[in-house]
Amino acid sequence: MKTLKLLAATAAATMLVLGTAQAGDAAAGKTKAEACADCHDPADFAGEDTAALTQMIKDVVGGKTKHKAKITVSDADAADIAAFWAAGG
Repeated sequence: MKTLKLLAATAAATMLVLGTAQAGDAAAGKTKAEACADCHDPADFAGEDTAALTQMIKDVVGGKTKHKAKITVSDADAADIAAFWAAGG
């Protein structure tokens, strides 16, 4: 029983750390999203799930999703832009 509790606690802590590591910085995203502003209004994404927005941006970068122009951003930049957009700018 002790092993099961320890395993559950470890799993919960790992999920917390991973979730926090993927969270973006909306303030940093504001600057990084300036290049997107010609076509994308942050208010259009207000209230959206940050993780889903991050994945959408990664899919565009990876060529999985069609986009007007090729973009190159790091995973951290994608998370920051997604956090900014999800906050509604």
